[in-house]
Amino acid sequence: IPHYDGAKWTGRSSGTGARLLGVWGASASDVFAVGDGGAVLHYDGTSWTAMSSGTTVSLKGVWGTSAADVFAVGDQGTILHYDGTRWSAQTSGTTGGLVSVWGSSSTDVFATASSGAALFHYDGTSWSASAVGPNAGLNGVWGTSSTGVVVVGNGGVVLRTRDGLRAIG
Repeated sequence: IPHYDGAKWTGRSSGTGARLLGVWGASASDVFAVGDGGAVLHYDGTSWTAMSSGTTVSLKGVWGTSAADVFAVGDQGTILHYDGTRWSAQTSGTTGGLVSVWGSSSTDVFATASSGAALFHYDGTSWSASAVGPNAGLNGVWGTSSTGVVVVGNGGVVLRTRDGLRAIG
């Protein structure tokens, strides 16, 4: 895994042969990477260590509020939550693939589906799906607040929240 120290890039051993698909960090010494076969790695500032995710499906996206509050999403509707001790499965309500995750807080988390036009939302208790427009896979989600969320998808789809998700342009 490439590592930049402010002056140069160097390679760090990941300890896995799995294809890694998502990365997120709480700090320079708390970074999580996810990938094929349920791979979850944690970087402690010195080295990468494999974590048990409890799944074998590919994980595509990871995001959190802190090193003790991390969400990972992936194939077959998989959503995992890390509480600082262990990863546990959450019910997404879909068997479709989820590809990205982002939130404004631990009780306001969004995940995108790789097919269809559904955006999933976590309110701190459960996940729910909302149809958001064009029937295109949604590939990414990011924002600045719960009312400042942008979602991108296939075919140039760009949606944003203000008072609900709507197309830009």
